[in-house]
Amino acid sequence: MQDPKVLDDRPVLKEETVEQDVLWNRVIELELVAHPNHPRPEIVKMDYPMVDGVLKVRVRAAHSGYMLRRWCVDCSPDHRLAARDFPLWLKEPLDLYGSEAELAPGYVDPRAGNGKKIRAM
Repeated sequence: MQDPKVLDDRPVLKEETVEQDVLWNRVIELELVAHPNHPRPEIVKMDYPMVDGVLKVRVRAAHSGYMLRRWCVDCSPDHRLAARDFPLWLKEPLDLYGSEAELAPGYVDPRAGNGKKIRAM
């Protein structure tokens, strides 16, 4: 932001309240596993506190894409991204439906049809 101004004398409108921010208030649980194409999945499993090979992560829907990018998680439905770059894979990409997943590497919006990516990664 450039040159922000505090508006102390203006009331907060209803649509500006945190209660109205659906993506901020929605928490989703994602299941991450070692990338199916990783040459040493046992090493990946040792790097994370996985239970039975699954790391369950709860994240606000508004932050999901950013978190998955930072953690280098392949979110493609067919785990097509390079395992050397993405040691983790999102077990169920549909868990991201309706969240801010545009930043998630390899994510395909199910509304796009024909496997069309919404945003190139």
